Amino acid sequence: MAVKVKSNSRMRFYDLITIDGFEFWDLPELPEVPIQLDDQYHQVMDGDRIDLLAHRFYGDPVLWWVIAVANDIELVPTDLSVGDILRIPSPNYVNQILFKKAVF
Repeated sequence: MAVKVKSNSRMRFYDLITIDGFEFWDLPELPEVPIQLDDQYHQVMDGDRIDLLAHRFYGDPVLWWVIAVANDIELVPTDLSVGDILRIPSPNYVNQILFKKAVF
């Protein structure tokens, strides 16, 4: 089966494997997100969600996983702890390096 994965999906870092005729997504090798000078930091407020933060900072809630990787969040919480400080990786880095998008 052909699988089309969006360019900004974390699934592009997974391998689709077939075992006994069944397809599975293998464990991911998500990229490291090194600290950049233009990273931002966000103090979690009541009502914040990681997908909403991704939408606010990157314009795309699908990029929640970038924030999770940068903050060593292995299981996506249903809610973040108020007062926690999250590193928001540089939008320039995410767009230009991580996904190699051209900026015009």
